[in-house]
Amino acid sequence: MVWRLGWFVTLLACQDVPRQLAPEVRFVDVTVASGIDFHHVSGAEGDYNYPETFGSGVAWLDVDGDGWLDLYFVNGGNALGESRSRQAVRSMDTANRLYHSRLGQGGAGFEDVTDTWNARGRGYGMGVAVADVDANGEVDLYLTNVGPNQLLLQQDRQFHDSELAADPRWGTGCAFTDIDRDGDLDLVAVNYVRFDESDPHACQRGSIQTYCDPEVYDAEDDILYRNLLQETGRLDLVDITQAARFDKTGRSLGLAVADLDLDGDSELYVANDGQHNFLYRNDSTRDRIHFTEVGLATGTRFNANGMAEAGMGVDVGDVDVDGTPDLIVTNFSRETHTLYLQTETALHFRDATRRAGLARMSFKPLGFGVNLFDVDLDGDLDLFSAHGHVLDKVSQIDAELTYAQANGLYLNHRGRFEDGSSAIRPTLHEPRTSRASATADYDQDGDLDLIVTNVGNTPRLLRNETTTQNHWITVTLQSKDDSNSDGLGSRLEVRTENLSLMRQLQSGGSYLSAAPHLVHVGVGDARFVDVTVHWPGAQAQTWRDLPTDRHHRLVQGGSPQ
Repeated sequence: MVWRLGWFVTLLACQDVPRQLAPEVRFVDVTVASGIDFHHVSGAEGDYNYPETFGSGVAWLDVDGDGWLDLYFVNGGNALGESRSRQAVRSMDTANRLYHSRLGQGGAGFEDVTDTWNARGRGYGMGVAVADVDANGEVDLYLTNVGPNQLLLQQDRQFHDSELAADPRWGTGCAFTDIDRDGDLDLVAVNYVRFDESDPHACQRGSIQTYCDPEVYDAEDDILYRNLLQETGRLDLVDITQAARFDKTGRSLGLAVADLDLDGDSELYVANDGQHNFLYRNDSTRDRIHFTEVGLATGTRFNANGMAEAGMGVDVGDVDVDGTPDLIVTNFSRETHTLYLQTETALHFRDATRRAGLARMSFKPLGFGVNLFDVDLDGDLDLFSAHGHVLDKVSQIDAELTYAQANGLYLNHRGRFEDGSSAIRPTLHEPRTSRASATADYDQDGDLDLIVTNVGNTPRLLRNETTTQNHWITVTLQSKDDSNSDGLGSRLEVRTENLSLMRQLQSGGSYLSAAPHLVHVGVGDARFVDVTVHWPGAQAQTWRDLPTDRHHRLVQGGSPQ
């Protein structure tokens, strides 16, 4: 890298330079001020139908391509049986909701455009994935439900039900990714348990009626669809679950997609509730999609004590800044979040929860959504986790636990996490029964904000108002493949004079949620950075001396814009 400011740095070294102040981390609840009036409907009426306590997901997306991020909330429903119907028209009270950002038009906050875009959806909603799956230049939505799922294709600013990939089971996490690197986007969806609303299995803890344990229900198989767009010229999603050996049965909730072994293709990690987790190594070629489940061999199936946990959410990121992806899984109360750090051996992980300082802080909360993101722009990944119990009467069963729980923010200091929750505004720490979470710089001020959903309640939009002198970049990609124009599956290396950082652009992660198709990187005190993009199925490309504190659009084969 040619350091344009090298002579200036030398000059400053001879002067009395003020010491950089430590960042002051702070989030502010701006939900009401932003115009978001969504309210999640669980349908709970005392019958203890199992899906009622799981909440629903949320997505950040640029629905109209204006460069500003919009929000899509998934909803549950009043009557579970009616909500599962393919024909039922959802009322606005139980509809999914689409909020369009007014910021690009000089306005403030968000505007509800659900009906304008025909975005209500159908079914008792759970998760969401976002991508332009039919390659027409407009973003589409995939919605998992307590059966059947729904693919909404966008055409001229209207969403239309495609009838494709309508798996009738209880779907949870989902993601788009180019499994075989043929240029189009395939679809992964995981399933939870076999549930029949006509037989709710009302359960009791002593004399207290509450929701059942997951072991009451049989686990479901997951599902993998291959997109035949490149072969046939039209969108067609074909079930290849068994042929691809994506065939383990589990009570699956969290799904993460990442190139964990850095060989250019994407692995799949599945967090299971009360069962061991799955790690599927991608052994696919263009001619044959094939996965091998390697959770036991890689050290990611159990925790350090050899125990399966109740996995809810999962995220991927380079926590220890060694250039390889690591995994974080949120689990049940009294199980801790589990941090798997990848060792020098590819696809070999160790449970580093205690060493990283997470064991005590995450022992009592029940974690769902989880996000590795750089709160203070210093270059390392901090951790947010959304908390809330699944038993509404848990305090009557265990006096040390509550249904509503404070969320957690843990700040990364050289690989060890410290509790940052007490240093931020009370709104983030005030107990609610939280579920999904996703990060994005929705106001384009350079730091990452949070959206958090709450079961049977309103969400929280938490604007990051951290005071810091650190710098940042955001990157969107333009791939040569029109069928994967955003470059999902790409790996980015960001280098400064003092930092070497790795990030990936992937779908999935957290709990039932979707992140925006861009990469945000805190780079400390750097004014310029080098960025190398490892494109899916193609050679790497490097851009040098990109200025910080701005957005960059990197076009495959071209110059930065």
